[in-house]
Amino acid sequence: MAHWLYLPHLEAAGEAAVLEGAEASHAVRARRLRIDDPVCVFDGMGRVAQGRISDVIQRPLQVHLVINHHQHWPPPAARIHLASALPKGDRQATMLDMAAQLGMTDFTPLKCDRSVSQARAQAYERWQRVLIESCKQSHRPWLPALHPPVKLRDWIDQCGEIDAVNVIADRQGTADSRVIESRLLSAGAVCLVVGPEGGFSDAERAHLSRTRSDMLSLGDGVLRVETAAVALTALAGRLLAAGLPGPTANNRST
Repeated sequence: MAHWLYLPHLEAAGEAAVLEGAEASHAVRARRLRIDDPVCVFDGMGRVAQGRISDVIQRPLQVHLVINHHQHWPPPAARIHLASALPKGDRQATMLDMAAQLGMTDFTPLKCDRSVSQARAQAYERWQRVLIESCKQSHRPWLPALHPPVKLRDWIDQCGEIDAVNVIADRQGTADSRVIESRLLSAGAVCLVVGPEGGFSDAERAHLSRTRSDMLSLGDGVLRVETAAVALTALAGRLLAAGLPGPTANNRST
């Protein structure tokens, strides 16, 4: 199976392209790819092409490609928008990596009353790189979209304005997921909300009680933020895929 590599502006690449920087290093030093090895390149916007390595230049490191057999995949038919309080440190990357592999299409950092970590501008560049690596791993042609942080109250108000199933991970929510699962099977979009490990404040709970949302318990224990986010994304992704026509959520177009 050909290794996936990230190539922005693939549409304009034509029959030849050059990988530089981190992507060239990943191809040669991490994947140990060599001349004539097959590769699959994608631009994160649904375009995918098969190709092979035609040359490797060491200084500066460049990987030259011959590209053919272009394809275009439409956006995912069902969108999964995860809005989550941020865990600490490297656990942020772990959460995004796993959620993207499971089908997350959008991510919004959530600012809650008991949030410990806050989104910093410089974090977005790192998150983007994490998402690229996750799409390469899971062979997903569309990069998830990163959105600016929002307060919980604002997020819930926004979700109420769109036609989506809103599911909130909460220890005090229902443990019976059958009603939520039946709604997800016919949904075109889902908004997933995960709060901080300290839980939602009384004021936030009062606001949530007045919204059109489903509160779902993910178990008896107190989960880490990233654990809850990944579990909720996996549930939503499985049910949304089951409700779509055909074997997969994406239908290829050329």
